[in-house]
Amino acid sequence: MTEFDRYALEYEHMHAENVKPSGYEPSYFDEYKVKEIHRQLLLSDEANKPLKILNFGCGIGKSELFLTSYFPNAKIMGIDVSVESVKLARKYNAGLPNVEFDTFEEGGEIPKHQKYDVIFIANVFHHIPHEHHVGILKQLLEIITDNGSLFLFEHNPHNPLTVRTINRCPFDVDAVLLYPAYTEKILKEAGFTRRKRRFTLFFPKYLNFLLQFEKNLAGLPLGAQYYFQAKK
Repeated sequence: MTEFDRYALEYEHMHAENVKPSGYEPSYFDEYKVKEIHRQLLLSDEANKPLKILNFGCGIGKSELFLTSYFPNAKIMGIDVSVESVKLARKYNAGLPNVEFDTFEEGGEIPKHQKYDVIFIANVFHHIPHEHHVGILKQLLEIITDNGSLFLFEHNPHNPLTVRTINRCPFDVDAVLLYPAYTEKILKEAGFTRRKRRFTLFFPKYLNFLLQFEKNLAGLPLGAQYYFQAKK
């Protein structure tokens, strides 16, 4: 049993409690990430193509509704080491077209049945021991298409509110936050030669009138989260 098997049924409630100070529901953060991916892929005219998307560490499948909404022509595969989480992901997304889920063993080989145009990793790596990071990224590099993009989202340890939130979260008890410089280092070591970093989530809900300016703050290392778009 993985740590997240224990929390699968309670995950949504615990997450909602944990992010309550921000004023947002958990779904806001799920959609925010997918929206960022869509925005970046629009820049290269890829967003409307029949993409194959891998959601690595899909958990209970909270992103798939938004992935199918923003990428209606895509085929989506979600994988996770938590058997109980994947059971719930299948249940919650049963009505969505072109969405599948699968499990893989913790520390084992990632399924390599096909290659993906987009690999999405949402706040997963801080739960994985650091010594496995490069090896996992190398495996993911093998299953990304030549012009594909890996989007790796992580909490920003430079943001004190983020650190406090993580420290209070039951399912983040094992979390070791990744500094942006470290994340860039492991991506480079794994073989991703093109890497672009952006910081996100600067404003709580009561300041949402400032959201229009967030894209201009992407280089400021104070956002609650950050992500890398990485290519071969």
